Amino acid sequence: MAKAEKPATKPGAKPAAKPGAKPAEAEAEATKATPGKSKKKLVIIVILLLLIGGAVAALLFRQSAHAPKHDEAAAAAKEAADAAREAKNPPTFVDLGTFTANLVREDGDRYLQVAISLKLSKPELADKIKANSPEILHRVNMLLQSKRPSDIATFEGKDMLSKQIKGQIEYVMGMRKTAPAISSEPGAIAPAESRAIKSGIVEVLFTSFIIQ
Repeated sequence: MAKAEKPATKPGAKPAAKPGAKPAEAEAEATKATPGKSKKKLVIIVILLLLIGGAVAALLFRQSAHAPKHDEAAAAAKEAADAAREAKNPPTFVDLGTFTANLVREDGDRYLQVAISLKLSKPELADKIKANSPEILHRVNMLLQSKRPSDIATFEGKDMLSKQIKGQIEYVMGMRKTAPAISSEPGAIAPAESRAIKSGIVEVLFTSFIIQ
């Protein structure tokens, strides 16, 4: 008798499971039959993950590298906008006059002669300041006479005096609820209210400052 021929297996086709083999065993045999494809898929997945990770790292590095430049550009844009606003609405200056005040005695009799002007961002304040000038001048004179020569000899002391005068004027104008303290005690030179107030009084300027 002639032997029965085995059916030909097509190229690339999975080998048929052995007769009587369980489904799990058949699946395992099929998996073992294609080890090359599984390895290729694993390599492709690893390569893709590496590419994605590299792209993310490059993006983060680029953002961190450009962050300072972005901040500088924003600061420059703000300065340009402020300059354009000042050019469109130039500040108003009000001259308070020249003050002569005896200073608190330290190593002898000394006096201060100072010329004061106000820089305003709101032009309408000029008339209000002039209308209240008697009280403003009184408070400025009292403040100057409360100072020792050493209190206002340094740049920091002059800057603090400028802020104090600003606080006194803001109080007279009704912009502060509490009057800044006037005292000759060392260290008692800060305004009573330290919070910033957008009063329209930008700065107190000393156009002349002489201690004799």
